Amino acid sequence: MTKTVVHVTTLEQWKSVLDVWFKQGYGWSTENKEYSERLFKNGGRFLFLDDCITYSRTKPNSKPFIEYSEFMAQQKEDNKMETYYVTQEQLDLIKELKEKLYPLHVLLTRSNRYENIEVGLNNQEEKALLRYLGGDTSIKFKVKEQLYRLSRIDEGGDAVYMKFSYGTPGWDMDKDAAFTAPLEEIEKWQTPAWSLEKVD
Repeated sequence: MTKTVVHVTTLEQWKSVLDVWFKQGYGWSTENKEYSERLFKNGGRFLFLDDCITYSRTKPNSKPFIEYSEFMAQQKEDNKMETYYVTQEQLDLIKELKEKLYPLHVLLTRSNRYENIEVGLNNQEEKALLRYLGGDTSIKFKVKEQLYRLSRIDEGGDAVYMKFSYGTPGWDMDKDAAFTAPLEEIEKWQTPAWSLEKVD
């Protein structure tokens, strides 16, 4: 079920909504976090947030949408606390660091122990981490939901991954094009031929 549908009328609004969702750890179905301005320029005016971000050129029938101004008003209310999504390993290391008397000093001088914290963090998330370790109480870290994909070995010995094209399951050799979903959803599509694997 779609969580949110936002109607935008300008490219700036499009980017602003995407910024909010990227910051929350969401991306397009291809998992990239680009503005994809061409989608807006080609008529995309409705942004959908579910397990990933999608868009539409036409007014959605399935769920009422909210206007950009209402969406931003909700964000101001929610933005009292900044939330960043990390892996479980990263969260454990962040909590461990936070308990240290001088967490920034420990991070800088014993970096081998904590080098996995930085893996996958963008510039904004790294700055938030430093602010958090420095005592900023408006920042919190949560574990992002683990995504999975289905794979199998074809007759040629190559790995292929399940994907969907217009609602029909198929396969692709590119794992980045694979259908990804939380465990509960992906298990609905698993058969003995397909193996479950975590998405990095």
